Amino acid sequence: MIKYVMIVIAVFGLILLGTELIGNQKESTLLESYGFDELNIAELIDNLENETYGSEVQASIGRDALALNLEGEAYTFSIPNDFFYISFGPYINSTHECYTHSLTGCQGELANEDMLVKIYDINGNLIQEKTMNTGDDGFIGLYLDRNTEYTIQVSYEGLNSSFKADTSGDQTCFTEERLS
Repeated sequence: MIKYVMIVIAVFGLILLGTELIGNQKESTLLESYGFDELNIAELIDNLENETYGSEVQASIGRDALALNLEGEAYTFSIPNDFFYISFGPYINSTHECYTHSLTGCQGELANEDMLVKIYDINGNLIQEKTMNTGDDGFIGLYLDRNTEYTIQVSYEGLNSSFKADTSGDQTCFTEERLS
């Protein structure tokens, strides 16, 4: 009887191990099929922000994690403590309310437009000045230091906008940057 119980336990253990291995293989294969398996977190964010996917790929980015849904399978990727990602969608006529940026869902008015972006630290020092493109989604993404306040100025075809971004909070999407 003890021998029978030991055999049942061993078989059950092998079934559980096999199920776990198959689950990990499916997860790995799904990430591989989209080319996400070899990307670091910044590359993954940039890819999701700038490439067009169907409804089978959904992703949003918060303060501490990137949430990714691939064909109904949920994945979470931690954001390193050395950066904070924000995305903003400058507009002229229309925008939408947003707080947590959807890398695959937010759509800004001004897609594929070059804009001059200036980033100032809390003391008013210019820390970056660069022409950036809004991409297909009409948004510009920035990697900033955490727990800092920034002023971001945007210029486009003679129109300007300025807004504050505080990376000590949770807001990752800024959509109230009306160019005038």
